[in-house]
Amino acid sequence: MAASLKRKYKMPPSHFVIRPASAADASLAADLIYLTMGIEADWLFGQVPGISTHTVLSRLFRRNKNRVAHSFAFIAAHNGQDVGLLLAYPGRLLKRLDWMTGLHLLGIFGLPATLRVAQIQSAYQDLIEAEEDEFYISNVAVLPQFQGHGAGKALMAYAEQLAQENNLKKCSLIVAHGHEPARRLYMHLGYQVVQTFHFDHPYVAEGSGGYDRMVKVLAERP
Repeated sequence: MAASLKRKYKMPPSHFVIRPASAADASLAADLIYLTMGIEADWLFGQVPGISTHTVLSRLFRRNKNRVAHSFAFIAAHNGQDVGLLLAYPGRLLKRLDWMTGLHLLGIFGLPATLRVAQIQSAYQDLIEAEEDEFYISNVAVLPQFQGHGAGKALMAYAEQLAQENNLKKCSLIVAHGHEPARRLYMHLGYQVVQTFHFDHPYVAEGSGGYDRMVKVLAERP
């Protein structure tokens, strides 16, 4: 993780304040991550009876060196109320974080359930989330009651700022088919679809028909 990912936040050109997340934000973060994943979160993280998807996401968030670790997360607030989440990191870290996430899940689930998760994830082996020269926006979510007021745009702008501070000239993300409001927002912000992935696999959760990979080339900083 690049050192500049955790530093004091500079006030964005909006009425939202964005701060680095901490382990204490785990419950809120689990709710927000679930908003972006829905049934797939249950499919991937709800593998053990008695351990809820929310619990698994919370435990992962509190730990370091995994796909949803608090060290890669930022919280947007308005008038002292936490309203949204950004989870993002350089694409070059993605493969290592996948392995580390698996190790964390082994500790949470045990071996049999972790092997089931690995089998499920094999269905996604052709999905390209990010290239090594991109800054990957893994999750952006805003609580429903605060949506439509600019928090999502503020978080996206902050992600692009982080990318440039890490000397990366592109941001990337994936959006699930059917998430048209999110797709429209990303296109409005300058992201373009560069690849489309369709899934027809028994291990893929119902409703997960595919993804579009979207990339934005960032303007040079003055």
